[in-house]
Amino acid sequence: MAIAVSLLSRHLVYPAFSWNRDEAVYLWQVAGLRAGQFTSTTGGFPAAFHPWLAGVRDHSFFSQYTLGWPLVLLAGDVVFGSPDAALAFGTALTVVGTYLLAREATSDEILARIAGAAMLVSPIVVIQSGIHLGYLFTLGLGLLFATALMSGLRTGRHGRMIGAGVLLGWIFMTRPYDAVLWGLAVLAPLAWSRRREFRTVLRAAGAVGIGFLPLLVATLLYNRHVTGAFGQFPITAADPLDTFGFGKRRIMPTFHTANYTPGQALRSSVKQGVLLPIFMTGSYVLAAIAVWGLGRRRRELGAQVLMAIGLVFPIGYVWFWGMYVSSVTMPLSGPIYYIPLFAVLTIAGLRELLELLQTRRRLAIGLIVAMAVATVPVGVNRILVNRKISVAQLPWKRSSDHAPQHSLVFLWRSGDYLMFLNPYAANPPDLDGSVLYATDRGAANLDLMAAHPDRRAFLQQTSLPPDGQVPNDHPETPTIRMVPIRVVRGEAVEIGITTRPGDAERAALTGFVRMADGTVSAFGESVLLDAATLPQGRGTVHIGQGRGATAEAAAADPVMRRDVHYLLTGDRIEVLTPIDTLKRVVENGKRRWLAQPPGVPSSVALKPVAVSRRK
Repeated sequence: MAIAVSLLSRHLVYPAFSWNRDEAVYLWQVAGLRAGQFTSTTGGFPAAFHPWLAGVRDHSFFSQYTLGWPLVLLAGDVVFGSPDAALAFGTALTVVGTYLLAREATSDEILARIAGAAMLVSPIVVIQSGIHLGYLFTLGLGLLFATALMSGLRTGRHGRMIGAGVLLGWIFMTRPYDAVLWGLAVLAPLAWSRRREFRTVLRAAGAVGIGFLPLLVATLLYNRHVTGAFGQFPITAADPLDTFGFGKRRIMPTFHTANYTPGQALRSSVKQGVLLPIFMTGSYVLAAIAVWGLGRRRRELGAQVLMAIGLVFPIGYVWFWGMYVSSVTMPLSGPIYYIPLFAVLTIAGLRELLELLQTRRRLAIGLIVAMAVATVPVGVNRILVNRKISVAQLPWKRSSDHAPQHSLVFLWRSGDYLMFLNPYAANPPDLDGSVLYATDRGAANLDLMAAHPDRRAFLQQTSLPPDGQVPNDHPETPTIRMVPIRVVRGEAVEIGITTRPGDAERAALTGFVRMADGTVSAFGESVLLDAATLPQGRGTVHIGQGRGATAEAAAADPVMRRDVHYLLTGDRIEVLTPIDTLKRVVENGKRRWLAQPPGVPSSVALKPVAVSRRK
């Protein structure tokens, strides 16, 4: 059943990936591993080919993620022909782990089976089971680790304790910080329960260490290979500000920094904790019963382990600024950093509910009805919203599937990273694919085109230019089109200018031309670009309109502009077309430039024509 839920979620809920671009990064990393490479080449153009959430070292890109989950995705791809098999495995691991931990913590087989089933149909599992992310896989490992260690200590079987160490090691190789939290949450209450049996605790710790050590060493060796230092993890090597603690934080080097404060940490934690129950079977009803039950059974070892898991993760993640980032999108896909709490609350809540069925049947049935009413409508709504977001991304998938062969495709206004705007814009590790994707960098595109003269150049344009909006419940579906890039070449290029008649406000605007060296002049019927008017090298000329009586005043208060990107080498100039249109907008009291979708008419029309002066 877990496999069926995962595959149905993958293909029905997510026909074109989720909103989370980490998916594409994992699959890009898997493609490199399948080619036998831990890193990918920059091709001499790191800014053009930089993947999302990747660092750069020695002319190579590396993923910010360690190997634990990518290796499982790779295994699914090699053995079953698709990394989707890993999603099913991670889902099954979570369900089996919930069942086994419930049985070990409560010695109740019926409860264990019901808890496993309840986890399987919980909204968080249905939503996460179709995404190429490792949260369910890591949760499954953690639940099995807790089960193996508890069982090993109870029976004295060192093999189970060694197995627990292996499981903890794989968590470390997947999400290192989670391994610390799982170790603390499980080891602390177990060690306390055996505090008078020092030798038993010491032998257990040694057995766990035997299983854990090889995977610890493997992770550190991988760090050394990709980042240059054993203790330097890829995530902080990609951007040192993407780390734990308070202060300035950032997800990637060219992004804006955020000041993560204790207040933000508290607000993010409360928000995620308050909304957590809507993603679990039983919703707030079962969550409340679980909290009451754990308090009532706080002297039992099994309950103590569950309580420790339920407390350690919320406390531990207060220090990670990802709580602040994820709290924005958490209503879509659940509190991912709190995912261990779902198993804890499910097991603890169902235990009390089953007991109520024996002692106060009517009350228990009423609670079950309330649980269904609270779970189903909201859970189905969250699942359908995720599907809407994925369906809205289908144009990206179709456009990329039909990209022209042997082409160089620039992602229009894509920002500084591939796979952030278009999740399907991943390049093979050696940059030798039939389609090669690159970020749109204006005049710098000419350099990359010159380095790949055998490829046809295209601009992949979207009708919804990126504007920094986060995913929401009402996604818009873009129109994607491939526009051939034409380079106008000559000893000079004349840009013909015409203005479109408009309203009174537009008629009051003044036209301006800002050359690459910053000089400003009024535009007439054309602008001549050549060695006499431009500095050598790459640059951009702005032709636009603004408020003011003179061209200088208009350039100081612009309303719209057209960006003419060029490359001047000696007495030869190249100009890129199509030419972008940008409009200046005011949002939240701040002015910024917003690219205009293709097809939107501009008040200033430009027509570049090559001019030859040779006689």
